[in-house]
Amino acid sequence: MKIATVLAFVTTILSGVSAGPLFSEADTISAICWKACFHERSHCPSEWHAKKFGRCWTCCKERQVVPYDYELFEWEE
Repeated sequence: MKIATVLAFVTTILSGVSAGPLFSEADTISAICWKACFHERSHCPSEWHAKKFGRCWTCCKERQVVPYDYELFEWEE
């Protein structure tokens, strides 16, 4: 009985951490973010920073925007 209770508890905790909600806010910022939902501020790898979306903490990295010159080619007829 105790093993089943512990197993159910661990499964509940792990499923809460691994759940990946869709962040509508994440699509509007200029950063790439994990789809992980941590209940506490997490330790992110270098070049990443912790960011809170609603009740979830995740790690984000700023995008490096590469400007494109679409007028690069001149077409000859």
